[in-house]
Amino acid sequence: MPTHQGQSQTDIILNGGGNSITEDTSFDFNATYGQLGDLQVLDLAPGSDRQYMAYELSVRDATGATVATFAARYKAWVDRGSADGRKSITINNTFNPVPDGDSPNWPSTADTTAERVWKVDTFDDSGNLFGTAQASWQVRTTVERGARVIQTVVDQDANLLRLHLVYLQGNVVLLDVVTTMDGAVTTQGTVVADPPDVTDRFTP
Repeated sequence: MPTHQGQSQTDIILNGGGNSITEDTSFDFNATYGQLGDLQVLDLAPGSDRQYMAYELSVRDATGATVATFAARYKAWVDRGSADGRKSITINNTFNPVPDGDSPNWPSTADTTAERVWKVDTFDDSGNLFGTAQASWQVRTTVERGARVIQTVVDQDANLLRLHLVYLQGNVVLLDVVTTMDGAVTTQGTVVADPPDVTDRFTP
């Protein structure tokens, strides 16, 4: 069966006073389908100090009609507190095969939705907020009338959310996607990090 695989990896380093924090987040998906696939990917914040990507994988039948879509958005950024040093960002995007274009749609309504909002506060040795690492991930699915999507949470903890999405027309699998959202913060020097503050929302 045809496949599409993709990963966006983001490392953001914030320095100050001989200390630093590194936010390491990622979004990846592994999709298989039995018909025609089209992947659209767009960088929504090029040249900035944050990551903001949009993705849409559409599956079409032989007539060209869209029968299933997997749409996602991924953001990652670090807000300054007392840190007064350099902030740097490294972004790596890998897709196989390469995207077909750069015009992803974001569905206003969806059959299933999933969202994770993730934040880690860090503090200097005086107890001041050094910086806040943040990320968010959103996933929306759509299918043609008469089809359905089964959304299953496979793994879920403070640093990882993994979903399995199965799009069905009767007993026929239109699209099968496993997607993973990952985040971590490391510190150097006297900076300390709070545990992640995480909010997950799912529909249905």
